[in-house]
Amino acid sequence: MSSPSSPDPIARLLAVHAETRTRLQALAAGGAAVPADFAALAAWIDGPAHIAHDILEQRLFPALIESMAGSDAVCLKGMTGGLAQSRTDLDRRWHQAARLLERTAPDDPANPAARDALAAWADDTLAWLKRADEELLPMADRLLDGTALAELAADCARLDDGA
Repeated sequence: MSSPSSPDPIARLLAVHAETRTRLQALAAGGAAVPADFAALAAWIDGPAHIAHDILEQRLFPALIESMAGSDAVCLKGMTGGLAQSRTDLDRRWHQAARLLERTAPDDPANPAARDALAAWADDTLAWLKRADEELLPMADRLLDGTALAELAADCARLDDGA
């Protein structure tokens, strides 16, 4: 399933996050079984979800900081920097868990560890998405000017290629 196209870049990013949440909720249930179509999950996480995160870090975060002044910008740098650092850790954990899972058979003793790692990663990723959706994206909708939103929309066109 691809993300719905929308000329509103904030809506596009929220739609990708909503689809990502839907795909991760079963994994975050604490050691839940890996989806039967793990390849589809991996394609989504490494495709549209990854592109959306890149757009946040490379376009949205700098535009938000540029829109602010003084102490507000310092606070915003802390928020965006924390999300960027968390994402780096989440990316590393995703690739480790996915590689381990792909190398183990369902009855392999390492498989439950891979499922547990994947469930923990999914839970932390859901928390990351919640912070982005509830703290930064609404702020972007209020603070960014037409030029910044147009640049963000142009970057969101990459989602059509990755979906």
